[in-house]
Amino acid sequence: MATDTLLELLERIRANDYQAFEQLFEAHWRELYRYAYKVLRHAPDAEDITQELFCDLWANRAQLHVQTNAQSYLLGALRKKILTRFRDADIRSRHLQHFGAAQEASTELTLKHLVSHDTLAAVQARAQALPPKEKEVFLLSMLHDFSVKEIAERFATSEQTVRNQMNSALHKLSPYLVKLLS
Repeated sequence: MATDTLLELLERIRANDYQAFEQLFEAHWRELYRYAYKVLRHAPDAEDITQELFCDLWANRAQLHVQTNAQSYLLGALRKKILTRFRDADIRSRHLQHFGAAQEASTELTLKHLVSHDTLAAVQARAQALPPKEKEVFLLSMLHDFSVKEIAERFATSEQTVRNQMNSALHKLSPYLVKLLS
């Protein structure tokens, strides 16, 4: 698609033309996805970040002001999203390392020690919706008193991976756990 045509599409999108947005999506999604995949090397993340770019583009269309090279604008916006993802992952990783290292196994409280049998059964049932590895890590840690190190050894993976899976499981279950335990 020619740059001037792309600029016209972006102007139409700015004027709330959803058909123009669909045309832009159809014309550029694949190439932007390929770029994201080349950088991230993970298909689901590349797909997510490319979708986020288009969602943000539509959501913020009123502020869309592209004067020069629209192709460079799209690629630059995608690069910025990828860099933000890397930065966030790095920050999250450093926090997990810091808090994971500071937490002693003896001070960990598991759900099994804090809740009744019925509540425990409800948590186990809710955990079934988690992805398989996250579910196993969550159940071993919170219900069976396994330490991060023990889980890592059991699955032949790094302790950081176990912490990441645990963090992800807790993030997904936290709204339910808050309601259940309050």
